[in-house]
Order: sequence, then structure tokens, then C-alpha cells
Amino acid sequence: MVELWLLEMLKGFGKLFLHPVLYLSVFFAIMAGYYRVKRERRDFNTRLLDGYHDMRVLFSYGIVLGLLFSVVTVGAGVVIPFAGLILIGAMSVLFALTGRFQLMSATMTVGVSYFILVAVDYFQWDIPYVNTYVENLNLGLLSSIVVLLGILTMIEGILVVLNGWKHTSPRLLKSARGLKVGAHLGKKLWLVPMFVLVPTGSLTLPFEWWPVFTLGTETYSLLCVPFLLGFQQLVKSTLPEAAIKHTGSRVFWLGAFVLTLAVTGFWAPLFSVGAAVVAILGRVWIAYRHRSVDDSKPYFFKRQPNGVMILGILPGSPARKLTLQVGEIVLKVNGAEVNTERAFYEALQKNGAYCKLEVLGTNGENRFTQGALYEGDHHELGILFADEVSGWEHHQVS
Repeated sequence: MVELWLLEMLKGFGKLFLHPVLYLSVFFAIMAGYYRVKRERRDFNTRLLDGYHDMRVLFSYGIVLGLLFSVVTVGAGVVIPFAGLILIGAMSVLFALTGRFQLMSATMTVGVSYFILVAVDYFQWDIPYVNTYVENLNLGLLSSIVVLLGILTMIEGILVVLNGWKHTSPRLLKSARGLKVGAHLGKKLWLVPMFVLVPTGSLTLPFEWWPVFTLGTETYSLLCVPFLLGFQQLVKSTLPEAAIKHTGSRVFWLGAFVLTLAVTGFWAPLFSVGAAVVAILGRVWIAYRHRSVDDSKPYFFKRQPNGVMILGILPGSPARKLTLQVGEIVLKVNGAEVNTERAFYEALQKNGAYCKLEVLGTNGENRFTQGALYEGDHHELGILFADEVSGWEHHQVS
């Protein structure tokens, strides 16, 4: 029995590399990096991170979380119909092609797939070349898809909290008054490989109570499936870390609630339908709530009455060594007060080998930081300011 399971696990993991979503996800990550760099160069004449950063994010936290949660899905015996896996992959690719990674939420890719399969099963649609995969659908297998929906939504929330706020991309926008202001865009794509059971194969029940979450099948096989999760959120009124972590926490608890309803759905199928509806509407509400609150508040990255605000910091630059952070306000450079980007660099050039900065931190407290400047260092310290754009010298954004 143990040897059979190990063999099935190896075979299932090997099939991961035959899945087209794995290779298409690399393409989507590279294209996302390309357009991010292009946008940053247009706004700031430089880029913060190289174009392959998005691909490195793709193969990061999601892999670990996917394998960890596989213990839960396989251990509980969550059996996913093969038609569901195909449809989820197709929806992921279709939504990724739009470039709007908010559509790559598990609530959208898995939720929409679930309702399509429910419609196919209920109306008994005759779809050429697809009937082979849907003819064995039953309420138990459909309910298992909603369990998967809850689990992937929880994983999505964890990923947003852990990684969604890191290395956000600064943007320049126009305010309602026509003035340019700063914002940050969090846009991420994660690959989440998970082992799932499918209702055909050579595996049999190891326990009398197992599997819990399925009906009408007796033999199974293991597959390692690459699920694709995406996230996209624009932050204008606060620091990106705070806003995005808050969103991630909401998504996680939405997933936990959906999972609770989905488990109940094995005894009352209407709960599964309700869980899928809650997942989609809940995720839409979270995005809408953030956007409406963000729009109702003043811009955070804007022209300051005193000092210049840091909108972005280049990796490996002197600004990193000086422990400067996004959202801080530089008040003085080498003892001279600065209120514009131009004044900052003029004060910096007074001492080409050393700089001392007085900074207003994001906690509201003043601090000092200083360090030597070396030949070859970025001449602008590697700082992108929310300042020095046409019209900012004499106006403030409200």
C-alpha cells in the first residue's frame, strides 16, 4: 500500500511538468515584468526591479503553501473531477490574458468553473469532446470543487499578507485637479502546485471513513496540479503595506468562511452553491470596499508643505544603505531644509563624499541617518520622489 502511494505521488508530480498552465504562467509573469518595467521607465526614466522579478515571485511562497495544504486536501480525501481541473486551468489562462490579475483570484477562476459545471450537470448539455469528462459528475464531486475554492482562497489571503505588499511598483497619476500624484500598484502572480485526488486510478481506500469529501467513486489517482493565483491592487491614500495586508487578511477569512459552508454542502448541497456565491461576491466586495475608501481619502504621495516625500527606492542604492523607506519625508539634507526635489539634489551636491539626512518617519517621529557616498554610487541616492512635476511647485493636492 505504501509503495503504491509513493509511486502514485511520483507519477502525479511528474505530470505537473506536462501541464500547460505551468509554462503559460512563466509567459504571463515575464510579460507582467516587461510592462511593469516599461511603465516605470516612462514615469521615472528608470526601473526599480528587473523584468524577471515577477517570475521569481511566481516560484516563491505559493509552492510551499500549495504543498503544505496538499496534506489537508489529500488527507481529508477531497476528490476533484477531472473536468473541474481542466476548466479551472482554462479559466486561469483566459483571465490571465486580460492582464487584470484581480481576475486571477481563486474566487473567480474556481468559482466560475464551478457554476459552469453545475449548469452542464443540471441541464445535461451535450458538448462535443467534453462529455467524456463530465458524464460522471455528481453532487459530491461538485461540492469538492467548492472545498478547493475555500482552500485556495485562504492560500491567496496568506500570499497577499506575506508577499503582496512587497516591491510594489510606484505610479504617477493625475488627481481630479489635474496635478500629478504618486500611487503604488501591487500586482503579483503565484504558482500554487497542489496534490489532488481524481476519481479514477489504482488507489483504494486506506481507511473506512476515507475519503470524506466525495460520493460515488471507489478508486483514485494523485495529480499535482499547478493552480495560478493572481492579485492586483492600486493604493493611493496610505502606505501600500498597510492597505494590502488588510486586504489579504480579509481574503483569508473569506476563504475560511467559504470552506466552512463548503464542508456543510456535502450534507446539504445548497450550501455549496451558497458558498460559491459568497466567495465571488465577497471577493468583489473586498475589492470595491478598498477602492471606494481609497478614493474617498486624500492622496498620500503628494507635494508636502515641508520636505519631500519618498515614493520609491531603487534596490541596492545608497538610499537602502541609509535605511530610508517609502513614505518617509526628507526634511533636511546636510543641514539645509529642502522642499523640492531640486533643492534636495542641490543640498546633496554640497558634500559629494558624505550626506546627513533628517527624515520624518512613517511613525511621525523625526530621525537622522547619515553615510558616506562612494564613487559609482547612484548620483541621486536611488530615490524616487513624489515631487518636482509640472504644477507642484505652487500647489498641494487635497
